[in-house]
Amino acid sequence: MGTLRCLISNMPQKLLSDIVLRTAQQHMNIDVVGDASIDDDLPTLVKDKSVDLLLIGIKGNTLPVVFNELLDSKPELMIVCLIDDGRRAAIFVNDIGAGELEALLSAFRPARIHPHNE
Repeated sequence: MGTLRCLISNMPQKLLSDIVLRTAQQHMNIDVVGDASIDDDLPTLVKDKSVDLLLIGIKGNTLPVVFNELLDSKPELMIVCLIDDGRRAAIFVNDIGAGELEALLSAFRPARIHPHNE
């Protein structure tokens, strides 16, 4: 398993930005390659820095206009949006396979299990 190259962008609060950066840096398989503004040329940065994962802060349910260009220009890019204060997230993955979907669901499952009456 290789290193995941991560670009952090547009975190709305300094505290959230610090938490995201510190959390990413604590994982040996994540290499934070930069911190960018939404006003920067994100598609060029993603390409030039060979980014695998874009962690981006967004407000409400409005995706930045650049999203389609990012996903079109680098289909293998995973985008994780931290919404508002970072307590909600959305994940965008192009062409997700069954194995990747299973891994993604498994990653979130332990914290989300609720007992069900059968």
